[in-house]
Amino acid sequence: MVGFQKIQIDRNRKLSFSDQIAEQYEVAIKSGTLLIGTKLPSIRDLSLQLNINKIGVISAYEKLCDSGYITAKRGSGYFVSYKVKRNYKSEQKSLNDFFESKNLNNSNERFSFVEKENVLDQTISLAQLQIQECLPKILPFSNSTNENITYLGNGEPPKNLTVMEDLRAISRVILSSSHTAIFSYSSIQGLTNLREALTFELEQIGMPVLNSAQILISNGALHALNIVLDTYLTAGDSIAIEVPNFALLFPVLSARSLDIIEIKRTQMQLILDENKKNEIRRKKPKIILTYTNCHNPTGGILSSIERHSLLNLAQEINAIIIELDIYKGLNFDEFLPPLLSVMDGLKKTIYISSFSKTFAPGIRLGYIVASEENIQKFILTKLKTDISSSIFDQQLLYEMIIRGVLKKHIQKSRDQYRSKRDTLIAMLKKLAPQNSQWSHPEAGIFLWFKFPEGGDLQKVHQRSLEKQISIAPGHIFYPYGTHSDEMRINFSTLEPVETYNALATVFTIWKNSSQRKWLLKK
Repeated sequence: MVGFQKIQIDRNRKLSFSDQIAEQYEVAIKSGTLLIGTKLPSIRDLSLQLNINKIGVISAYEKLCDSGYITAKRGSGYFVSYKVKRNYKSEQKSLNDFFESKNLNNSNERFSFVEKENVLDQTISLAQLQIQECLPKILPFSNSTNENITYLGNGEPPKNLTVMEDLRAISRVILSSSHTAIFSYSSIQGLTNLREALTFELEQIGMPVLNSAQILISNGALHALNIVLDTYLTAGDSIAIEVPNFALLFPVLSARSLDIIEIKRTQMQLILDENKKNEIRRKKPKIILTYTNCHNPTGGILSSIERHSLLNLAQEINAIIIELDIYKGLNFDEFLPPLLSVMDGLKKTIYISSFSKTFAPGIRLGYIVASEENIQKFILTKLKTDISSSIFDQQLLYEMIIRGVLKKHIQKSRDQYRSKRDTLIAMLKKLAPQNSQWSHPEAGIFLWFKFPEGGDLQKVHQRSLEKQISIAPGHIFYPYGTHSDEMRINFSTLEPVETYNALATVFTIWKNSSQRKWLLKK
């Protein structure tokens, strides 16, 4: 509560104590001194601080809740939730009027940076700040930045240079005199040609996409996810997620002061027993976030039965499902059950995908597929922080798609990853301590490994770094840093000799740090 003066009670005023408290908080919230997501003092603490009866604080908080300034969350407390209610239709009309006045309603809309600043909200969100604080802890496991270190659990696909000749040829076309769009801003919704190409691809898998108006281009999958969350959620809302999950998700959620409902995810299924279902029914999360076709970090694919069960539960509580398909095309079996977005017809589902894992992380493009009504809402949310996605990257991907370069690249990568997965599993069978467990990835680039009981993975991580080996310890894939006996392994970047030696070193360190000696499998 930086910049916020403590609540003061004037006992000489005729205004009741509860009204004085509510008045001061209302002013602080409306002025922006108390930001959305800020937690208020507990009833007990504030009553002790002001030396008044708890009833006065309870009454004040109830008034603030009724007025929409704060939200009460059972077991968590009270959070600032004040947000100006948005009229999407009127906002859309205002935007359309603005674009028409500037003659911008075409694929080459352009306007000055000064005008951009007047249209967009340039404030930095709490989520961005928290991610910045979290990055030093997460990036060492995500990016291969030091060539002297062997990264066993990094988050990047391998550098595939065989596609470079195609990229050079496409780049020459984009930069030719007849293709000068890079000197203009892209459409806010994204390059029309790219969205039409994606529409055609999605139609092939049964996605009910009638036209490109149902697609919004974003700056990667995380940006797409932030757009959806910012549109639908406020502080104190509940969201159901699978655990383990990708590390950058948790600062994004916690910065919004969301109530996180954890659903245990194995390679094959969500653990939705009656107790968990009852918790979900009771808390009624607005959003359920899931990987159906390739879960990070287990590499698992949900069965048809699990998909139907999840969809039925979401429909029962009227929740929106965000379906993440980040590893699209990297499934090792040709058969895949229908996507939830296909089964539901995009009525209560939102589909998000990107090209970071299937092509290159440096191409910061993702996309959202939803109903046209929802896409219009997402466009307005995107305008809060961004005017357009890279026109060069969009044109590059469009050319790769229509020339068949991207499809060929993904097919080749899939075959290589399947072979590397099998090689890694063979190594684990030979090197891993007895009673270790690991997933058998059906897609993607990651394997999830679980050590036997008795070791200290924190010491293993520290001593491995001394040996120039970086692992991705399991605790970063859980919202509260639990499960310290697991780690993620990236098999897509596997180099046989280097990986074998690194694994042998890590397992030796683990054995030496364990509370009891384990025999290594022969």
